[in-house]
Amino acid sequence: MRLQSSAMAIIVLLSATCCIASAQDGLAAVPNAGFEEGEGEAPVGWSYYAWDKEASRGWWDDEIAHTGARSVGMQGLNSGWSTTIPVTPGSICNLSLHYRAEDGPSKVVIYVRYPVGAREQTVGLYLPIVTLPHDQQGAFVEGVWVEGADERGWVHADAGDFKVPETEEQVSLLIKLASENPEARLWLDDIVVTERAQAEVTDTARVLARFNGGALWTDDENRKILPERDLPDATTDAVELTAARGEYESFQLAVTPETDMSTVSFAWSDLTGPATITTDALRCRRIEHVDIQQTTGPFGHQGLNPDPLTERLPVDIPASFNQGFWFTLQVPADQAPGDYSGELSLLSGEDVIASVPLRLRVHDFAIPPRPSMDVRSAFRYNLVLPREAGEPQDVIRRYYDNIYGHRSRCAPAVSVGVEVQGDTVELNIAQYIEHLVMMRDSYGVDRFDLPVLWISHKSDHMMPPDASWQGIPIFANEDLTELSADFTRPFSDYVTKLVAAYRDAGVFLSPMVRFIDEPRLADERTRNGIRAISELLLDIEPELRILHTVSAPHPDLMDITHSWILHTDAWEAALPQIMAARAEGDTVLVYNNAVNIVDHEPIRTRLWPWLLRKYGVDGTYSWWGTVCWRGQWEDPWTAGVGSSGVMLYPPRTPDEQGPIDSIRWELFREGLEDFEYMVMAEQLAERLEAAGNAEAAKVGRDALEAALSLVERWPSVRAANDQPYTLDVEAIDAAREQLAAAIVSMQGAE
Repeated sequence: MRLQSSAMAIIVLLSATCCIASAQDGLAAVPNAGFEEGEGEAPVGWSYYAWDKEASRGWWDDEIAHTGARSVGMQGLNSGWSTTIPVTPGSICNLSLHYRAEDGPSKVVIYVRYPVGAREQTVGLYLPIVTLPHDQQGAFVEGVWVEGADERGWVHADAGDFKVPETEEQVSLLIKLASENPEARLWLDDIVVTERAQAEVTDTARVLARFNGGALWTDDENRKILPERDLPDATTDAVELTAARGEYESFQLAVTPETDMSTVSFAWSDLTGPATITTDALRCRRIEHVDIQQTTGPFGHQGLNPDPLTERLPVDIPASFNQGFWFTLQVPADQAPGDYSGELSLLSGEDVIASVPLRLRVHDFAIPPRPSMDVRSAFRYNLVLPREAGEPQDVIRRYYDNIYGHRSRCAPAVSVGVEVQGDTVELNIAQYIEHLVMMRDSYGVDRFDLPVLWISHKSDHMMPPDASWQGIPIFANEDLTELSADFTRPFSDYVTKLVAAYRDAGVFLSPMVRFIDEPRLADERTRNGIRAISELLLDIEPELRILHTVSAPHPDLMDITHSWILHTDAWEAALPQIMAARAEGDTVLVYNNAVNIVDHEPIRTRLWPWLLRKYGVDGTYSWWGTVCWRGQWEDPWTAGVGSSGVMLYPPRTPDEQGPIDSIRWELFREGLEDFEYMVMAEQLAERLEAAGNAEAAKVGRDALEAALSLVERWPSVRAANDQPYTLDVEAIDAAREQLAAAIVSMQGAE
């Protein structure tokens, strides 16, 4: 779904307007928020500082203002204005401001800090915002509201939320101009801080059974069962589940003994109803913990965070410790719909300690086995194989099964061998093709990347003039507009043979090529190099699809690019370019490294696919999975820091097999399954409307609108300072059930 309806555009516009209006009540919280008071060269309560004093300047402006008569300005490479804001300890605050930008490109960079020692400060909010130029006004483009400046050149920026520590009564605020252009200018006005009302979150934990010396209880799968929390007061009499055919459904239980309890495990019966679901459809794993001492933002939980899911059962549980257990039920794709029931028993050794009913309703529809959008997760086999015992092919197959079983895809765990012989090449590609064929046949994969070449940008994100392939220089001139003949002849032979091998095996499926990471497209030479390589690739094989990970689609490269992967932090600023790319028929995918953070609420990961649906993107690439088993996260079990890259945990001993899942990895799959509910509801509604049955379609439209209202906007990356989604897990469950009921209803109306 692409955001094209005028109704959605009006909602976005009204939301922005309401945000501005409601924020005005908080103006008094910021000293001299409109910069109207002061004498001499600086407003009262604010200080200016330039990191590059030769190439930056700041001033108190009496000619340009958003409201009133004054603002503050900055010009140059790196400078900013700062102040101290009184706040309520423990409060959650929202920060917004107005800026006017000229002679960019530039960024307005916002910091909120608070002290952690005599000289140190920690960041409660860090947000770099790519500025919109003063002459780019907001407008409706194909029915979608594209943010921009007002008629006087001012842009409203919502910087998100930050949480004030319980010990602090003030925080420091710094707002910077960052640019590579010494002529870039930025004005600031009307800085607003608003204290948000704390969200009341219902406790969804319920005691299932009490036994002599302890309790068996449950909580919603989207909530953390923390080891130190008190037992819930509320009770329930059974585990109740619903699922579509072909869906995985998770739930979690906890055991809390009053004294030490040994060899704890679970057993369960078949589920009986219209047919039988055998015991092997249900899997139980132990929830283990990672001790996070350095959280990734103010909403992170410091201490033991439940996340890894291991096979280490049975388990000994110390007194008063809440030990969680994660259950995953796989409903067969051909399962008869209806109500099923069985029994789940808590064991200590061979003794049954408690038993509870397990009830399941299977909906009368099936979700597709593969996702409706392109979902890719990183799998670095070179980081996996050294940690795993056993035959490499067995290890690799386990990881494939896991990644594809979680509705994602990954690169093959082998590489293509290339030997250059003058103007031709010899390929060692048989094993690579064998893996692609297996992925197609076993997992239904319908798209593959081609490993044509990879160019390191040497950390500056610009195309290096000395870039090479197989030791051969790629470019023939300093402007990077021409390719070396010594490169093009063997490289053309290589790509030709690579494509032929794909075609012969029947795996030339939506063939995508990406050859440099996050190139800085503002640099002309970088664009030249990308164009030269892309044109060569398309000349060799016109059916290739060129894919780039960039801040925004670039108009100079639209004709040779087919897919764009954007970081969500740049989404709003890039909306005009996104719309232009889509008008050209390009696909737009996104990534966000602040979604799957272990110390945050797990619902953050569950709702990521909901946001993908809300924004109508075509897919998501991630660097999750195993890619960060290195550096400070080499051992994520003991790293003690929140991570943006660990959804799977490495084995700790030679006798422990991977992949070791996480709660977040399971919830990501749940969210992708929710996504399919939304796709089905939309498609059914469209068919009914086309058939003239708008009334029957309305239940699907209403269900989709209700679900997407629970997610607001892309989460911020740096400091992960916001929660732009509901924390009400009951609302999430209700929205999913509303979608399921709408699907069944609309199917009956066709």
